[in-house]
Amino acid sequence: MISDAKSSEFVNGFVHQWLGMERLDFFQFDNKQFRDFDESAKVAARREVYETFGHLLRRNGSLTRLLKSDEIFVNGLLATYYGIEGVRGDEFRSVKLSADSPRGGLLGMAAVLAMGSNGQSSSPVERGAWVLRKLLHDPPPPAPPNVPQLTRLEGKLLTTRDRIAAHQEEPQCAQCHRKIDPIGFGLENFNAVGKWRTKETYVKPGVGQKTWPIDPAGALYNGPAFKDYFELRNLIAAKPQQFAHGFTEALIEYALGRPFGFLDQDLATDIVKRAEGRDFAVSEFVQALASSKAFQSK
Repeated sequence: MISDAKSSEFVNGFVHQWLGMERLDFFQFDNKQFRDFDESAKVAARREVYETFGHLLRRNGSLTRLLKSDEIFVNGLLATYYGIEGVRGDEFRSVKLSADSPRGGLLGMAAVLAMGSNGQSSSPVERGAWVLRKLLHDPPPPAPPNVPQLTRLEGKLLTTRDRIAAHQEEPQCAQCHRKIDPIGFGLENFNAVGKWRTKETYVKPGVGQKTWPIDPAGALYNGPAFKDYFELRNLIAAKPQQFAHGFTEALIEYALGRPFGFLDQDLATDIVKRAEGRDFAVSEFVQALASSKAFQSK
């Protein structure tokens, strides 16, 4: 069944729910600022996520390749968007990456990065929270209600780090921001639509604009430091167990049609253990769940 073309329905439905792909349609992207991220590019970027997961599922690929990979699945339009030469046509295909490429894996995909923006600028907070939820199985709590506006910042031209750091002055915000923000800053070399950059410009109408070099350095909360995006990606890729557990819980939710609960913990542990024995093969997760009593008796 996995190799059947009909498995695409499962791939699209599950990945959409698991990764929260609906956020890609939450807002309009600034077509004046990002002329090449038009509707066709957005469709291709979304499909890259589905095609990558589908390939891993059908070829017994390892789930860990969603954290870091030396290949991507693109068509001609998306390859051009990423600055990759030699790919033409509408068909998606595997393309090997150079060793210094920031692509490969979810963190390098334009659709994922665009979801961590507001259509005009990148959001380190949204990106950091997404990584904690989807990749590190360590979701932050919801933002507290009625967070006060920092009116003293009005009329000032500040870097993204300075603007976000100001929120840590609020006691109800500080704890979560210390955990979320460093990861988001590590992804700041990608703009709001996933293009690589080394500088950022902030424009405040009536005040002016400010340009500064991107500083992606930081440290995981109570964990190791990283100097740039590549080191951050390596640190996240070194946590396959956490990723596998989060993925498995999402898979159980999708397959059983209900939220993951405490009583599902043993099932999730068994599935991860079985998949780990086969290098976290994506197909093994699916087969283990499909053969479980919970799934067969739902």
